[in-house]
This record gives sequence, structure tokens and C-alpha cells, in this order.
Amino acid sequence: MTLEDRQVQILDAIVPAVLEHGASITSRQLADAAGVAEGTLFRSFGDKDSLLRALFDRASEVAYDLTDLDDLADETLATTVPAIAGVLTVRFTSLFQMAIALGPVLLAEGRRDDPRFDELRERIAAILAEHADELAVDPLVAADALRTLTFAAATGWGERSAMDMSDVTGILLHGIARTDTRKELRA
Repeated sequence: MTLEDRQVQILDAIVPAVLEHGASITSRQLADAAGVAEGTLFRSFGDKDSLLRALFDRASEVAYDLTDLDDLADETLATTVPAIAGVLTVRFTSLFQMAIALGPVLLAEGRRDDPRFDELRERIAAILAEHADELAVDPLVAADALRTLTFAAATGWGERSAMDMSDVTGILLHGIARTDTRKELRA
């Protein structure tokens, strides 16, 4: 097994333990969760903080991987928006849980904005642009709205979010105004 394969195997195995214990998890707990000796962890990652940073980087890679949305080109806007929102919410929920668990390690590193966030915006906009004739706004604006609402649904802002996927997609596709009041709002 290559070093990279071993690292991925370890990272995937330790997720539940890190979510349970956070950054205070011990190297013994990490090794037990991964089913390897502590020495294997250190040979694979150097130290515990490097391992935990690699875990967050892996969670970020998964969150920003939208290759499974490539097949939406033939779909309608009404099916594309919920598909994107559903995938983003699941992935961002996982990423936020990991960020909260690893907060002290990530703060100590002084992490900067992830350029993949802008790439995600561009990717979503490109998918939505295929439905430009159905959009009331520019695809980039629509992508920003979709990202913002899925972030809000994923974080819960410290409590369980009042928004579910039907709320997110309903707002994105139909707005927040009742259909019988839309004329009055535009006047």
C-alpha cells in the first residue's frame, strides 16, 4: 500500500472518533479508531496536528467535489436546483461538523479562505447557465444565492436549522413572497 493510500485509509477511519472527541482526541484514540499502531500514524503524518489538518483538508476535498453534478445538463431548473442544494447541504454539514471539531487546530494554523469556494461558485453558475432562459437573475447571482442558502441550512447557526431542503429550493425557485402578492411587490 502506498503512503497516500494508507493516509486516505487512516483519515476515512478516524472521522467518527474526531467528531466525537474533537481536537483534544489523543493519538492513542486516533490509532485505535484507525486500527493501526500510533507509530504508523506518526510515520504517515508526522504529528497529531498534521494528521488533523490533513483530515480537514480531506473533508474539504469531498465538500468541494461536484463531479456528481455533471449529469444535470439535461435536467430542468426545477430538478437541478434541489439536486445541487441537496448535495451541497450534505457536504457542507459534514465540513462544518469537522471545522467545529477541529476548531483549535484550524485556528492555530491561521487558515485562509479556500480558493475552491470561488471555484464552487463558478461551477454552480456554469450548471445554472444551462437554464439561463428560466432564471430571473444572472447565473452567478443564482449560484451565490444557492450557496448562501445551502450554507445556512447546513450550519444551523448553532441550533437546528428551521430550513429544510424544500424550504431552500422553494425560496430559490419561487422567492419568499406568496404568489398572490408578487404583483404588489413589483409595483
